[in-house]
Amino acid sequence: MRRKLAVLLVAALVPMSGAVACGQAVEDRVKQEVDKQVQKGKDRVNKELEKGQKKLEKEAGKVRKQVEEGAKDARKQAEKKAGSGQ
Repeated sequence: MRRKLAVLLVAALVPMSGAVACGQAVEDRVKQEVDKQVQKGKDRVNKELEKGQKKLEKEAGKVRKQVEEGAKDARKQAEKKAGSGQ
């Protein structure tokens, strides 16, 4: 009787351990997929940030050039007024 009970208990536990192992494999696979998707999201965000930074730098260069041209024009006008005022 005891032997029969032991065999039945082992027979019941073996499939459960397989199910646990299978569940762990599924969990590991899901975790890997989530990590992969998170990394893709991070890469996309970094790419957009770089793109935005380049755009800002380009716009800043345009503004700087306009300011320099405005300062140059103002200097010329000031020199012209100073020259004609003498």
